[in-house]
Amino acid sequence: MAQPDKPTYLYLNRDGHWPGFKRQGLIRREDGALELMPRSLLTGTVPQSVKTAAAPSGPSGIAVDADGTVYFSDPAAQRIRQIVGCDGNVCPLSCLGGHDGQPGRFSTPRGLVLLKNRRGLFAADSRNHRVQAIDPETGQLLAVLGQPNAAATDPGSAPGRLNTPWGLAADSENSIYVLDYGNARVQKWNATGDLVDTFRENVLASHMLTHPVDVCAATVGGAIWIFVVEASSPSQVFVFDVNGNPVTTPTGTALTIGAGTLQSPLGVAASDSVLYVGDNQARRIFQFSFGESPAWVSEAHGYDGPVAALGLDGKGNLWVHAGTTDAPLQLASDAAYAEKGYLWSDSPIHLDHPQVEWQRLKAELAPLADNTHVEFLVFTSDDAGGGPQISGSSADPLSDSKWRQRAHPPATDLDDIYVGAKPATYLWVAAQFSGDGSATPVLSQIRVQFDRDSYLDDLPVIYRDDIQCGDFLLRLLSLFESMYQDVEDEVGAMPALFDAKATPEGFLGWLAEWLGLELDENWSPGKRRRILGEIFELYAQRGTASGLRRTLKLFAGVDAVIEEPILNAAWWALPAVPESCCDSCASEAVAGWEHTQNSILGFTTMLAPAHPQGAVVGTSAVLDQSHLITVDEFGAPLFSDVAYQFSVLVYRGQVMCADVLPRVRALIEQEKPAHTTYQLCIVEPRMRVGFESRLGIDSVVGGPSRSLSLGDAQALGEDTVLGGAVATRVGHSRLGQSTRLS
Repeated sequence: MAQPDKPTYLYLNRDGHWPGFKRQGLIRREDGALELMPRSLLTGTVPQSVKTAAAPSGPSGIAVDADGTVYFSDPAAQRIRQIVGCDGNVCPLSCLGGHDGQPGRFSTPRGLVLLKNRRGLFAADSRNHRVQAIDPETGQLLAVLGQPNAAATDPGSAPGRLNTPWGLAADSENSIYVLDYGNARVQKWNATGDLVDTFRENVLASHMLTHPVDVCAATVGGAIWIFVVEASSPSQVFVFDVNGNPVTTPTGTALTIGAGTLQSPLGVAASDSVLYVGDNQARRIFQFSFGESPAWVSEAHGYDGPVAALGLDGKGNLWVHAGTTDAPLQLASDAAYAEKGYLWSDSPIHLDHPQVEWQRLKAELAPLADNTHVEFLVFTSDDAGGGPQISGSSADPLSDSKWRQRAHPPATDLDDIYVGAKPATYLWVAAQFSGDGSATPVLSQIRVQFDRDSYLDDLPVIYRDDIQCGDFLLRLLSLFESMYQDVEDEVGAMPALFDAKATPEGFLGWLAEWLGLELDENWSPGKRRRILGEIFELYAQRGTASGLRRTLKLFAGVDAVIEEPILNAAWWALPAVPESCCDSCASEAVAGWEHTQNSILGFTTMLAPAHPQGAVVGTSAVLDQSHLITVDEFGAPLFSDVAYQFSVLVYRGQVMCADVLPRVRALIEQEKPAHTTYQLCIVEPRMRVGFESRLGIDSVVGGPSRSLSLGDAQALGEDTVLGGAVATRVGHSRLGQSTRLS
């Protein structure tokens, strides 16, 4: 069993990154939780004309402007049309279209792309073997790619020439990529309109393209990727970088997507995390995720029909064009979820010491929505290479029969599993997510428990004999243990409820009641926790000047000065005769102030209000003016007028709000000892011009003048005076320069 100083559990989601795990069909949220991959959802219905339409003979094009206007090509009508962003009307772009090869005219327009940083709609004028850039607002021709001049329409195979261009793409650097269908290649022009022929050469050198049909670009993980749809067998999508070199996987092989899934691909669009590819054999839109090994995840939900073009708008919504005369349809992004997803440990889980008793798997799941399920699987072994076989490309990567927990009824959604079996060195864990596409399970953590004392250890030894019944009793007790685990955890976590920094916000008021404290509802949670953290220590200082000062600061926000007059009071001692070494010197000794402990009347001392010995007949006993005291009260009359009194000084700037001063008074009454009296003093400037300054009464303007020196150029009565301070001369004095306040 476990030693007391060693942990008995492991958390498998560390720092929100799930190290040592692989997944398929799942995404990791910003908080580290896992959920099914989001997918697009058709916002409307598919028209009957689209449902019955045949597969298109070639691609169309979709481009979405920043204002929401959707441009789409209509190859059969030789036009480019638009869905106006402000009102949703569908209309053709004026002054564009026609069958001739004049600049600004189109013959079977296909791919479209908009540049983000400069105005320009690029269109693949396929039968005129060129790409034309136009201003969509004015119809003005801006540029022509693929021909020596704007009027030329002949096909060509030389670098920079085009033969039936189909697809267009633009990257974040405003470079244009053209799918040159007739020449089975992809060419690149940079933002200044110059041909980048090294891109074409590197793509051809890869020998990967045979029958390319479409192209798109996206920034994935900070790098620009170019996706080229290959329609030959096997149909798939190849990925190139900005230089035309194939993107490789961590194992060094060329990255390909969709092999074995795509049958007749056409239409492609990509975001920073998802690739969308249309398939006219399945009449669906497939969605692929980017990861260590991209794999087919699911289909866009709700669409059934041909695909001629795909495009993404600024909100991440997907647009699909069926290649018919119908306008493109919109699919909302992240509105639905994949129907299945898988999580598995890529390498076995093990500890530093061999053969532990793997006992329990506890998952932290959000409440499951209707028709969503999670199933957890485990396997233990002493052989690190003997774990279940997992194929990330298969429809069910967790189909290996080695996985246990398949015996329970499906969709029972157990989040607490007894692992059991004999002690083993290694553990494998997996989970299968499922749903109907409308919602997703959310898994935030998995905790594995091992070598922990169970309820069986509390029973007599006779019950621990597993020869007859195996581990039946242990399993039965583990069932009860799992039922009461939450209660035990709550009991174990009770000390945190009494910690002002750790207790839930809802318990702050409850904790304050235990301390006899009433929390103000207007205080922020941080201030409530700070006050609760200090209140117990503050109670120990109650009735003291330091305690009152902290209370006023904590509850009223006032920096007060507490003064106790009795601390500054002292007796007035008359000069004493110094001690002499002999009797002859004693007669000559003279008392001096140095023998009075600096006791100077009016400065450091005061006259006592009563005789220290009370009433003494013949000396201090005066009729109706004397009082009797006991021996214990001897000397008390000296301090009777300052004892049990204190002053609280606060600055005016801290009590400007109307409710602060009453709060200060209430706190003083609450905290002061019952036998004391106090005086609340507001410290504020006394001389305020125009308000309460009175010259000659409570304010003095001017200061001491210079001494009169004979022989100097000094005017008597102006800059010097005989005796006393010179008065400020009105009209000849400037406050702060020739005069000052004294």
